[in-house]
Amino acid sequence: MTKPIRISVLVLAVQFVLGMSLPMFAQQSVDSESSKFEIKEVEAVKALVIKSDVTMQEIGSAMGSNYGKLFEYLQNNNIQPAGPPFSVYLSWEEGGNVVFESGIPVSEVKEGNDEIMYKEFPGMKVLSTLYKGSYDKMEPIYHEMMDYMKTNNLEGTNSSWEIYLTDPQTIAPEDNQTLIYFPLK
Repeated sequence: MTKPIRISVLVLAVQFVLGMSLPMFAQQSVDSESSKFEIKEVEAVKALVIKSDVTMQEIGSAMGSNYGKLFEYLQNNNIQPAGPPFSVYLSWEEGGNVVFESGIPVSEVKEGNDEIMYKEFPGMKVLSTLYKGSYDKMEPIYHEMMDYMKTNNLEGTNSSWEIYLTDPQTIAPEDNQTLIYFPLK
């Protein structure tokens, strides 16, 4: 993933958490298939994660580095992923820093190292959508999800998840599939 794409998604997450509009990116239309929302319960996830606290400009390179380290650790320790890679956006500072976790699900408790930690995420109720398309065109779906939450009086936990169902290095950008979760209170 390139830095501009990750920054675009991060800006949307900041808008969601802070309830503010950042006019950095033009609004784009989203096809109706990508605009379907569902409130559902998702199961708990055991994962190996790397936590990052970086500026918005550094998020793309940090995320790429994190996944490289995670997949190398899995391979070196004969650990099979138990699901697709994901990111959890945890907090943002007005000065521009973002705290996020890059993770890969595992089937059982696994020891990490100084940088990679084992974490269990509890099951949760989420507003979910399957986004299909290029990462650099995700902004409208985030706006639609925020609007849906506001219209339906849903309260979020001030975090968001992206679960990457396809490998962007092996398919065309328009064929990417990403589950987006907004955890609900």
